Amino acid sequence: MMPPRQLGLFFRALLTIIFLQATSLRAQMPTVLVVHSYHAEQQEHVVEMDKGIDEGLAGSNYQRHSFYMDSKRQTSEDWKRSAGKKAAEMLARLQPQVVITMDDNAQQYFAKHYAGQPGPPWFVFSGVNNEPSVYGFPAANVTGVLERPNVLESIELLRKIQPQVQNLLIMADKSETTDPLIAYCKTLDLPVNIVGYAQPLTLEDWRNTLEQFRGKIDAVGLYVARTVTRSASDPTKVPEQELIRLINEDYRLPTVGFFDSAAESGVLCGVSVSMKEQGLAAGRIAKAILAGKRPPDFAVQPTDHGRIQLNLGTAERLGIRIPYGIIARAEVVIR
Repeated sequence: MMPPRQLGLFFRALLTIIFLQATSLRAQMPTVLVVHSYHAEQQEHVVEMDKGIDEGLAGSNYQRHSFYMDSKRQTSEDWKRSAGKKAAEMLARLQPQVVITMDDNAQQYFAKHYAGQPGPPWFVFSGVNNEPSVYGFPAANVTGVLERPNVLESIELLRKIQPQVQNLLIMADKSETTDPLIAYCKTLDLPVNIVGYAQPLTLEDWRNTLEQFRGKIDAVGLYVARTVTRSASDPTKVPEQELIRLINEDYRLPTVGFFDSAAESGVLCGVSVSMKEQGLAAGRIAKAILAGKRPPDFAVQPTDHGRIQLNLGTAERLGIRIPYGIIARAEVVIR
């Protein structure tokens, strides 16, 4: 039997060998860099996207590194450009095999500068609202997944709950995410009359817009409203919940949302794109590329899985009855 001291030395040497082997294997693993436009803690969006990416990549041997641009809370051009440069520095340092870029700001301030270059790295985008051609996509080294809000499906859901809705105002903030949504809505043949599109910059603008359309609309359609400020002199962002509560309480209008946290923010109903599905689709493409496929092997297309969202508390406050059949099919129900 080996003396205790020699036994201890043996185990330390064995652990050192195991550590060095693991380090060597890890060094040989391909790297996947994920660049998010927004912050890591953003519920119903980035958190869900990350879950989908991990699920899509499951079964592959890879090292994952993530960078979060935080451009939803920090909206200045200087911040976005700086975040894009930091992402580029991370890419240069890590030399990833695949880069996954999520939402439009990651394309505008980072990924578009690499479009058309010889890979690797190979780029996979997702959560993109704009036309991909704006960023030079697709390219020999770039493919991805589009996000197309379920506007028609959401309005049809609203009319199943409130058949009398005929005139709709669509509101959103003014950002790289919402400008394409407005343009997209104008291409659709919708079962209601869109009386106007509004992208207020401040809380006062938000109130004034609703007052302008008082008595002229039956409901309000909402996309993300996360960059509306307290005033022209106060850059503090007004929470979505406060903006939507104003519609519910001061105007008592039914609302329909085309975004991921609609019901959670107080919107009556909506059919949102699944952010997990957006991440999952990107992760699956990245996994296939790690296995030898290349971006041109994948057509750029949107995901097709929508989530019915309902806020029963809002329905009760507005005196609206939602049929049980709709509630039973909903994936998100806020009570």
